[in-house]
This record gives sequence, C-alpha cells and structure tokens, in this order.
Amino acid sequence: MNDHDSRREREFAELARLLPVPGGRDLPAGRQQILKEHLMTELRRTDAPGQASPPPAAGYRRKRPWRLAAVAGAGVLAVALAAAAVAVANGRIPHARPFASPGGPARTGTPATAAALLVKIANAAAGQPSPAVRNSEFMYIRSRVAYQVDTIVNGHETSTMEKPHERQVWLPVANLCVTGLLIEDGSRTLLSPFPVVNGKVERSVPKGEPQPDIKCPSEGHLGDATYRLLQSLPTSPAALLTYLKAGKKWTNDPPSTEIGDLIREAIIPPAVAAALYRVAALLPGATLVPDVTNAVGRHGIGIAWTSPDGQYRNVWIFDKASLQYIGERDYNVRTGAVNGESAILQRAFVGQAGQRP
Repeated sequence: MNDHDSRREREFAELARLLPVPGGRDLPAGRQQILKEHLMTELRRTDAPGQASPPPAAGYRRKRPWRLAAVAGAGVLAVALAAAAVAVANGRIPHARPFASPGGPARTGTPATAAALLVKIANAAAGQPSPAVRNSEFMYIRSRVAYQVDTIVNGHETSTMEKPHERQVWLPVANLCVTGLLIEDGSRTLLSPFPVVNGKVERSVPKGEPQPDIKCPSEGHLGDATYRLLQSLPTSPAALLTYLKAGKKWTNDPPSTEIGDLIREAIIPPAVAAALYRVAALLPGATLVPDVTNAVGRHGIGIAWTSPDGQYRNVWIFDKASLQYIGERDYNVRTGAVNGESAILQRAFVGQAGQRP
C-alpha cells in the first residue's frame, strides 16, 4: 500500500467513525411525528389564507417538497460501515440494494450499486478543470422545473403541480450582500438579504423593524452558499462530513439532504463535488435507479433517497456518459405520482446579474 492509499484509508475510516449508528429498523414513533410536523409546517407556511408564501429574498434556493432525513438503512452495524469505508478507499465497493425502476435492469457497464455509481461520479467530478472566477461575477443556472405547491384555504390543504417552466437564477460568487436575480415563469425577483420595495433594494432598514441576519460582506453559510464558500469546504470526506453535520444549526438536515440541496442549483468546485459524492457513497439508504428522465425527458442514471416513512423518494439524476448532474425527480412512493422534477439546462459564470452566457 502506498502513502496515498494509506491516507485515503485513514480518511474513510475516520468518516465511518463520524457517521451515526442507526438505532433500529424504524425511527421511534415520537421522532417520526416530530419530523412529519416539521415537514408539514414547511409545506403549509402561508402569508394569508389561500396564498402560498413567496420565496425568501436572500439567496433563494429551490428546495424540494420533502426535506426529511434520508436515514434509511437502519440496523447496519458500525463495524460493517467502517468496513465499507475502507472498501471504498481501496477501490472495492460495499454491497447496496439496487432499486428496480421502470427502466429495467442496469445496462452493461452500469455500476451494480448506488455506492459504486457515486464513486464513479466522484472520480468524474475530480477530473474536471477548476474554472478561474472573479469575485464580481455571478453563478448562472438555467433550468426547467415543476414542483408541487401546497396551500391552505379555509383550513383545508390543497396540492397542485406547477406547469413546467423555465427558471434562471444569478447568484453572487463572493458576497451575498450583492443583489442577485431570479427570473421564473416570467416573473423577476431581486435576491437580497435586504428588503426589496417597489423593485429596489432598501439597504437602510428603519430602527424597530426586523434587521437582516447578515454581516456584510458575507460568503454565506450552509444552505445559502456563495461559490467562494463552496471553494472553502473541506475536500477530505471525513472533514466534510463533520462540516455538514455542524451545518444543522442552519438547516437541521442530515448530510444526504444537505448534499442534494448543494448540488441542486449551484456550480460546485470540482474537488468539493468529488468529496461530496464520496461522502454520499458511504451514507446508508441510497439506491440505484438504472434509468430515469429529468424534466425535459433526458434519460440518465439516478441515485434515490427515500424518506424514513417510506412515502417520498428523491432521485438525483446524472448523465450516463459524463456523469454530470442533470436534474432531479421526486415521487410519492405510495401513489407513484411525481411531485417535483427539474432539468439543468445551462450553468456558467457571467459578469452581471441578468446577463446570459
């Protein structure tokens, strides 16, 4: 074993040590209820009866409808997890349960497990060149999306799917205090931690009114990160997992959900993307989807995460050739209904908000 392999093995052994030990086949009933209430609070939050809340202005990110912990795989022993970590470090892939999809069995050359696919995705990400980016620039992401919208009218909840539509977002590279832009379904929204009044950002907030919870300049935090913050994330899987777990103070989400939220609408530095997928490869609960389509019908290969109650499934979709992230698809497992989908159409760095590549 050379020095590099030895270091990788130590990193993955430390990563396995940091992972939580599942306590049983299912979450305790009380914990399940807490998670359910937390989910329903997010889904139902409204400003007035019959009106869904507008997105927060500061660094708005698209969040999938369900944000429960992907903690499936309970009952796995810590010893087995540690062994799996060492196996990944040595290039051997631990067993994981493939997910049968309407697309049929995996094609020749397709990895047999979610962990194997995530390792290949990590290696592909690590091989990408690191772009030269100026602090004055913006991340530009163009996508096509449709998500379930939940509202309450006279005490009754109704759920409807949005019509598929184009979404463009410009996010500042280095400082959240710089105003970004969201254009979605024909509407323009300025993105700022400061109040937006009549289409203008009001940086002077009168005393007595809620003040922005931000100190400028700011690279953001987990859940609302600039590219510069993403560049600063650890690239050691063990250190990155520790960082993701510490981020609960911002989002209260487990590492698998954090990773999904980070890759959904951002440009991730190659070394950090590789580390994120290596962490995901060791998290319990992932299943392989050999064939799945994104919001524009493009076929890909997927990594699925199921909510603890077994009701919802979120699938990360990757191009089968390049292994780049190309969107996601959300399902209600019990009904088979799609309650969210997206397709990444374009990602680039541009000079100013509103500019197209």
